[in-house]
Order: sequence, then C-alpha cells, then structure tokens
Amino acid sequence: MIENPSEFCGRVIRIETRFTSNVCTPQILYRVSSPEQTNQSYSMVTWAVIAGETFILKFSDGRRFDIGTKEGANALLRGLTKFDLFSSKMKAISKIQKKKRLNNNDKGVIRDATFVLRELSRHCDEVLFREKIPLSEIQCWLDFTILQLHKMSSDPKWIHKGHLELYDKCLLSDPLTMFLHPVPVDLAFEGKYFQALADFAKAYKSRRSSGDSEKAFEVIFFIVIMAFRSSTESPETNSSAELVFQNFEASGVLEQVFRCIAISRSFEPYAVDVMSPFLDELGTCSGEFLGKKFNKGQPCGDMLYAILDQGLTNFPEISIRLENIKDRVEQMGVCNNCGKSEEELQKLFLMCSGCRSNVYCSEVCQLADWKAHKKECRRATSNN
Repeated sequence: MIENPSEFCGRVIRIETRFTSNVCTPQILYRVSSPEQTNQSYSMVTWAVIAGETFILKFSDGRRFDIGTKEGANALLRGLTKFDLFSSKMKAISKIQKKKRLNNNDKGVIRDATFVLRELSRHCDEVLFREKIPLSEIQCWLDFTILQLHKMSSDPKWIHKGHLELYDKCLLSDPLTMFLHPVPVDLAFEGKYFQALADFAKAYKSRRSSGDSEKAFEVIFFIVIMAFRSSTESPETNSSAELVFQNFEASGVLEQVFRCIAISRSFEPYAVDVMSPFLDELGTCSGEFLGKKFNKGQPCGDMLYAILDQGLTNFPEISIRLENIKDRVEQMGVCNNCGKSEEELQKLFLMCSGCRSNVYCSEVCQLADWKAHKKECRRATSNN
C-alpha cells in the first residue's frame, strides 16, 4: 500500500552503500529534517525480483513508496517541497572523484546519487517531472554525467579492449530514462552532452568488438533515439526531425550512431524495430542536409558507405533503409560544399576534374571546399 507522503519535506544529507559479493545491493540512509521530524534516520532498500526490478522507499514509520511504479513515483513527487538530491551530494562526490582509485563504497555513493532520479524519471508523469524536479537539479545531473563520460573516454580498458565496469555501464545508461522527458534533452544539447557521448564512442580504438563494447554502442544508439523522440514528439519543443538530426550531426554523435550499427554484430528484434523508423525519418530529410553530410568525404557519409560495403546480411531491414539513404544522396546531384541540389538550383553541376567524384554548383563552392577535399582528391587521383 503506497501512501501519500504529504508531510515529507526533508532532504537527503547522507547516502551509504553496502556491497554483497559482486552484486551491488545499496542501502541508502535518509535523514529527514522538518519541523515534525528531526534527526530521524530512514532507510531505503532495493532488491531484484524475477518479474523485474522493485524499488521500495521504506520509512521507519512503516510508509512504503515503490518508485518503480507510476503510482509510487507520482505519490512521492506530490509530497516533496524540495528536490535537491544531486546538488546536496555533489560536495561528497567531488571529494571522492579526486581519488586515484575508487573502492566499492565510493562507487556506491556516486551511483546511489543517480538512483532516485533515474527511477522517478522512468515512471512519473511528465507534469510532475517538470513541476517537482528543478532545472538546476537536472543540470547538476547533466554536468556530472558529462564529467563521467570524459573520464570513461580516457580509460585504457575502454580505449583498447572496450571494457567497462558495472558502475560505468550504469552511469552510461542513466540518460535512457532521463531523456523520456524533453527538458533534459534540451539541456543536453545546450550543455554539449552529445558531444561528450560522441567523444566517448570515438575513444574506442579496438578493431575487435567485445560484449561490453557492443552493449555500450547499443546503449548509445538508444540514448540518441530516445532524445530524438522526446524532441520531435513533445508538444513543448515541437522540433522538426531535420533540426534534431542537424544537432546530432554537429555534435558528432550521428556519425557514432552509424558506427554503432557497424560494430554491433547482433541486434535484438526490438532494437531493429526501433532503428527502422529512426532511419526512415533520416531518409526524409532535405536534399541539402543529406547531400552535404552523407556524401563520401564526410564523416557520416564515409561511415554509411563503410557499413554497406561490409554488408548487413543479418539485418535486411536496416540494410534496405541505409541503401535508400545512399541512393537518394547519389541521385540528387548535391554540391559537396553548400549542399544545394541540381533540382533546387535548376542547373547542372561541375564535377571535380581530379577525383571525378565530388560535384559543385559553382567554382566559388569548389574553391571553398578545396581545403577539406584536397587530400581525398589527390589520393583518388594517384590511384587512377
């Protein structure tokens, strides 16, 4: 039975975590400060059940809040007068992060700081999320997440072997629930989260994919899709699909999405079902965008052609959609500099006399693109 915590108005000032063997079973101690309740300790215990995960906040007076359900998450948020989970813990977290090596308890303190926010964002109503969780708290979480991505990007185990600790895997996947809501996505674009995510993906240098790396890239793909949906389907943002794709491309994460497809050797059926409409939306973008960003010589274009060259025999649904994007780019005759098409300008374009591949709408555009095109052009000319 979940009760309405209308009198709950305290804040978290201490979090402790205990580990059992290799399984993290956190016990989070809440100390609530309010006129009626002073210096009382409450405990929150999480445990797993066969049917899924159950997350219970249990108070010493017997009240229970299952924040793993919509009812429980909404009930808890309705009773809060202040939500400062991250901001109240950042001093302790910053002290821990200065250590050269973190022990399990250190990792638990950091991990637990994301726990309640993650579960609330997964299950609560959008209206309550906006009203009860302040922008400053979301920004605090986002800054912390970006910092963690930078640290993970420099980890030799990730760079050379694609290995991630369980602790890192959890932190990487947190945005999957946060990005169910458009506000964190907007802040993520402003705060260069997606650039940090792209840098993390690019840091992986091994030519052999591991189980960890495949799962990590799958998580990256789903984070991008979740952000795309929140941005394009929310009536608050009302962003066009092409504008969101442009933001993804500018951050470098769109190229890494295609790398996710190239690295992952196996996708679950549900993953293919989610990828297909995402790629369909990409294929409907303007010729100017596709022509400029998906031609050979561009990061996204080179990755697209590399995927198709290696073949995706196990995923015909994905392969067909990538072929459609490639065909559209090749058929439209798009200027490699400005991205405008022959159809748009109603004239035939000039072809580079060196590589016989790039086309331009004018000599001005050809000269403007020469610095970027020079190496590729000379390489192509020497091979002919």
